[in-house]
Amino acid sequence: MYKSVIREGKFIVLLADGVFEFQLMELPTEELADKVAFELQTAWDEGESWGAYQVRNELDSESSAKETSKAFNKIKAMSQAEREDYYKKMQRRHERVQKVKQARRWQGVLSWKNHWN
Repeated sequence: MYKSVIREGKFIVLLADGVFEFQLMELPTEELADKVAFELQTAWDEGESWGAYQVRNELDSESSAKETSKAFNKIKAMSQAEREDYYKKMQRRHERVQKVKQARRWQGVLSWKNHWN
């Protein structure tokens, strides 16, 4: 996990795994260190998610194709109004999920700040 910490008045981005930690860089401002750690963690999380998706498709591509086909057929069978409602509902859900993920990511990135001041 990427962390933003302040040590001896320096703004540092760390890579930590729970046992070891490695200082990646020192930045000129606290805000910049926080943002860099957040963006690195975001890239890590998205890569991890994409990798899990790819592995699932490789291991069970037939089932994955069936699920996709079933979802498309369900959407095709809907009326225009139902489809619009469905898309709005899915968009709201996606936005809520993204907000929660972002909040948790910020919490994780900043979690060591109090320990090192």
